[in-house]
Amino acid sequence: MIWKKEKLRATQPYFVLDTEGFTQEVYLKQGISHFYTFRLRENQPVLRVVPDGCIDYLFSFTSDGRMRAYVCGTVQKYEEISYAGLQEVFGVRFLPGVHPAGLSCSMKDVLEKKILMPGYCEELSKESDFYQRIRVFLRYYTKITHEEPEPYGKAALVESIRDRIYATDGNARIADLAEETGYTERYIDRVFGEEMGFSPKTFCKIIRFQRTLEFLNYGAPDSMTDAATALGYFDQAQMIRDFKTSSGVTPYRYLKLITYGSYRQRVHERQTNNESVKQG
Repeated sequence: MIWKKEKLRATQPYFVLDTEGFTQEVYLKQGISHFYTFRLRENQPVLRVVPDGCIDYLFSFTSDGRMRAYVCGTVQKYEEISYAGLQEVFGVRFLPGVHPAGLSCSMKDVLEKKILMPGYCEELSKESDFYQRIRVFLRYYTKITHEEPEPYGKAALVESIRDRIYATDGNARIADLAEETGYTERYIDRVFGEEMGFSPKTFCKIIRFQRTLEFLNYGAPDSMTDAATALGYFDQAQMIRDFKTSSGVTPYRYLKLITYGSYRQRVHERQTNNESVKQG
């Protein structure tokens, strides 16, 4: 199994396949994974989404200049969600498990939900250019970030567990996390669930699925058996089963979708640090 393994950036592949004009810029600072924009197709009632462990801020713009801001939590399995009324979208995806600065509710509170945020970053409503929207958002968000206190207690523990799972591509053992932190597995499970809405084991599955998506999008799947082992699955059957639950299709069907849908060509890339960005 060969593919260029970089820092994982959680992807929503159907955002690329189901929309028009998908463009993104990877950021990887301040807990932000990347910024993106797209247009929904005419008469498109739903948008397919997959688990990514992330919170997204979605800013929708209508033809008459109105803007609405939403905070969207991760789903835990493949879903088709109504986005009626959305037309042009500017999005901010935070890194998996990151709680955005200034967000008063927990990740559990927005799990599998899309919640309106009245008045959030109204300055964006005056901008139409993707990169100008990024600059406006960062000015607004940086100010909030500087006012955010450092995490402590349970919040710091959840952040530590999240970072460890993320760094191991979802292959961290809960027993090892307990040994590293000095807390029991039961306590870790409870504290993590209180903030995230699901267990560390579920977060591991989401991150492993996201790494599998990356491999299928940009890898060289000569052998699914070898891929399953390298990605941390028990066997190929487990990878296929978990992948279908999270994406709605098998890995083989997914490969056909991204091939016939010209996935790589549809992701409009921007050079970052002299390196081609390749992630949906």
